[in-house]
Amino acid sequence: MKSNMKNYFQRVWVAAMAVMLCVSALSSCSTNEEYEFEFELPGRIVSQLGATIEVPFKAVNISSMSIVDVPEGWEVTDVDLIKCTMKVSAPKEFASEDNDIEENGLLKVSGFTAAGSTLHITSYLSLLNNSIDLTDDYANSYVISQKHTRYTIDVTHKGETSERVTPARVDVIWQSDTYLVDYDSYDAEAGTYTFYVGAEDVKDEAGNVTGTRLPYGNAVVGAYDADDNIIWSWHLWLTDDVETSAITTSSGVFMDRNLGACYNSNGSTDTDDIYASYGLYYQWGRKDPFLRPKDYKFTDNRDEIVYSGTGSTKLFRYVTADMVSGEVRENAFGSMGYAIDDPFTFILGTAQNDYDWLHGSHDAALWSADLKSVNDPCPRGWRVPDGEAFKAFDIDVEEDAAALADVKNMYGWHLVDKTTGVRMFMPGAGRRSFETGVLTNLNNYGYEHVPAPWVGYYWTATATSGNKSVSMFFDLNTTRAVNNGYQSQKAMYRGNGMQVRCVKVK
Repeated sequence: MKSNMKNYFQRVWVAAMAVMLCVSALSSCSTNEEYEFEFELPGRIVSQLGATIEVPFKAVNISSMSIVDVPEGWEVTDVDLIKCTMKVSAPKEFASEDNDIEENGLLKVSGFTAAGSTLHITSYLSLLNNSIDLTDDYANSYVISQKHTRYTIDVTHKGETSERVTPARVDVIWQSDTYLVDYDSYDAEAGTYTFYVGAEDVKDEAGNVTGTRLPYGNAVVGAYDADDNIIWSWHLWLTDDVETSAITTSSGVFMDRNLGACYNSNGSTDTDDIYASYGLYYQWGRKDPFLRPKDYKFTDNRDEIVYSGTGSTKLFRYVTADMVSGEVRENAFGSMGYAIDDPFTFILGTAQNDYDWLHGSHDAALWSADLKSVNDPCPRGWRVPDGEAFKAFDIDVEEDAAALADVKNMYGWHLVDKTTGVRMFMPGAGRRSFETGVLTNLNNYGYEHVPAPWVGYYWTATATSGNKSVSMFFDLNTTRAVNNGYQSQKAMYRGNGMQVRCVKVK
């Protein structure tokens, strides 16, 4: 069974820390010598069968070294303790039933000091078996659905248009887990960005590893100009194949999950499933996503934790013009240029600007009900649905009439196509407030016993009068079942951050 790449890296870093502690301990002994022994990188990827790479390491006051373990099929030669390099050759064929080759494994090395101490280091080796080129399918969002694979995307096109950018560099802006996007590189001449997606363990109820799967999550990578301003960005969505699980209805073919979700809980009451079905949040007309809550029940209105490309924690901002009045920016606050340059900032609306994130002017064409716009956040072949799309549905009659206890723990509703009877589960993932950015899945109707329904808000691409846009809305009233509600067309302020359920481009 192939090993978990992410866990390997964790072990490598733990080993590195152990070496550092060992060095420190040795330094405090009777000898004044300090010792260093480590690989310069925690892992190496080889993209061609039989290819040989040079692997550098650090060795200070190491008198000799020994190769302890090499993954089956790999070969280590020309170990040079003076130059601190060794050569590693990949297997000449991929793993199969006819051999014991390990495409992924740990190289283990021991170093010996003159004082008689031993230090141990490891490096993860991986032979790249799979690669996928998506450069011809350029869009604002990419579905990444295959583990242990190197992906290449175009980073010069704005959405699916002919408009282009020329990045000076490309880097991860944020990712939902450390090393979710790994071994990345930018080819300026080709205008492409390449990255590696590993795998994570699948465990049974007893905690035993039964296999590996794609690590679910999200990342955003940005193109930067020579002055280090972000000039465009792209969403990487690590989830299962959305084509084969799509739902055909009388008003179009919908994805079975929200944009940015791991999968669809489909009415499960398991809290992990519920949380995994929450997608990312979008302000109307913006292409860049905003975070989910930290957990399924919106505890303390905290965001999920995300990381930079180097693994440090990053925090999103929720701001008005007054909050950033001291910042010097090329683009004015609340402009499209500002939004592109700062996908980390949720731009709050004001009463003076009709609670739109765009300040000073409005633009009803940022998303389009007719053609897929440059800012549409859905992957290629999909789009934000038009304002008529949800008129074909209503809340499942049986769920609507059921005892409250039978349905409230699903945190959502099955919508039913009134023409075909096809069912589609929609999580009640709430929204981010246009005034504060705070996550909420409650509505206050002002009753004597304040109801706390789980609510769902889903954007469409259709604009309305009054600088609002059309959403689909539902709620589950947890105190009065008769007040359950569904509106296929509800006008909402564009500053709200809401879920998106993509539909197939016709």
